[in-house]
Amino acid sequence: MILDSGILTVFGRVDVSGGGNMPAYRPVKKHQGWYGKLAFETAPAYPTERREDVETSLRVRIHRNDAVTNYDFVILREADAPEDGDRRLEVTRAYHGTDDESGEEITDLTLREVEA
Repeated sequence: MILDSGILTVFGRVDVSGGGNMPAYRPVKKHQGWYGKLAFETAPAYPTERREDVETSLRVRIHRNDAVTNYDFVILREADAPEDGDRRLEVTRAYHGTDDESGEEITDLTLREVEA
């Protein structure tokens, strides 16, 4: 698959709160690179099929990065830090594997839009 849809940046969260305080997080850049959009289906094949109820806003493929995990968040542009007004997408699933056609190491991300 050609990764030509644009550049994205993946951020993790680091807890910077002191002991006993409310959690406070600082974003830390984990990955930045080209991505490709993947097709996805929003409805189950059968209405009675048992599936995890996960809202999906976008699915993308990036070069393999095992550091990217669930609950990281993505911004669809090149960035050193998130800014107000950025569209944020939370990683609900990260699949690390190999592309069936090319044999390249890939990471597929299932993303859900969230409020900043």
